[in-house]
Amino acid sequence: MKYFLYFLCFTLISCYDNSLDKFSEKFDDIKSIYVPDSRVNIFDVNFSKVGNSILVSGETSVADAKNTLIEYLNQNGHEYIDSIKLLPNYKYRFGIINNSVGNLRGAPSHSSELVSQAVLGTKLKILKREGEWYLVQTPDDYISWIDHGGIHVMEESSFSNYFGTSYVYTDTYGFSYTDESRKNIVSDIVMGSELKVTGSKNNFYEVNYPDGRFALVEKDKLLNKKGFDRLKDNKDNLLKNSNKLIGIPYLWGGTSTKGFDCSGFTKTLYSMNGYTIPRDASQQIKEGLTVDSSRVWSNLEVGDLLFFGYERDGKTRIDHVAMWVGDNKFIQASRNVRINSVDEESKDYDEYHMKKYILSKRYLGNISDGIKDDL
Repeated sequence: MKYFLYFLCFTLISCYDNSLDKFSEKFDDIKSIYVPDSRVNIFDVNFSKVGNSILVSGETSVADAKNTLIEYLNQNGHEYIDSIKLLPNYKYRFGIINNSVGNLRGAPSHSSELVSQAVLGTKLKILKREGEWYLVQTPDDYISWIDHGGIHVMEESSFSNYFGTSYVYTDTYGFSYTDESRKNIVSDIVMGSELKVTGSKNNFYEVNYPDGRFALVEKDKLLNKKGFDRLKDNKDNLLKNSNKLIGIPYLWGGTSTKGFDCSGFTKTLYSMNGYTIPRDASQQIKEGLTVDSSRVWSNLEVGDLLFFGYERDGKTRIDHVAMWVGDNKFIQASRNVRINSVDEESKDYDEYHMKKYILSKRYLGNISDGIKDDL
């Protein structure tokens, strides 16, 4: 009898562990389907055995992922405890960048890695709050942390109607002022900042900051956002803005004119043509139309993006992106923003990156799911 009980107990434990293994496989399947890229969605869910039940805990930003997981548990007769939080779960779900540049980090700490930036006026979705930090999602769907000083939190009604008439700052770098004398500065401003214009005063627009500050900005440095409609497929505008940014230093995580990484640079250029494109080079390569993979440079047009990388474990890893500017040249953020050549005879030939060239993509005229119209 004693041995029978041992056998029964062992069998039950084995069956339970086998059931948990199957659940683990299903868990991984759900994550790969609904959250293939953790940079744009969250599925931070864990499971463990509690008595005869499976405890599923954590958080996710994808309701369908949670629903599919719970449905599987129900269909297979599992006893479970559902402790999964669905994001967003903060009472205020919207915010706007309130400084010239908001630094976005990988964790809620100033010592954490800078993963991206967002410029003044960028609209954010707030997923949750921890202390003085907000977990936010930018218009390109990138998820990161920002401290409370960089964001002005709003209710949905105020957020939706905030801008009214909005203008975009088109100069590389500048300032807003308290008055026309330009003696007193309200704030610095970087290219791509979006400002709420409330009036006009001689050569200045009157603007309001998200936190209510009043300022004046020179009219010739602002463009009505509606004007970007005519810039959508304008190659000359891409060239003009790329040349204005030559010499700006490289900054890991930088997406502003205070410093760029490679994909932050291309992202900023396309934003000034009215498009929101993915944040990282490994995301940007998934969009647009492939126009070259064999170094036939005559296939390329101004504005095409060149991607570079390497092979590891049988997979191609993309780690760099640049933009074609014509005449066998491309512009990139590498050490600083600079122009290099694909021509081996040129003094500007970039041997390091050309050894890693993978392919080129065309965004203009080939809008795909990951490229968003800002208007």
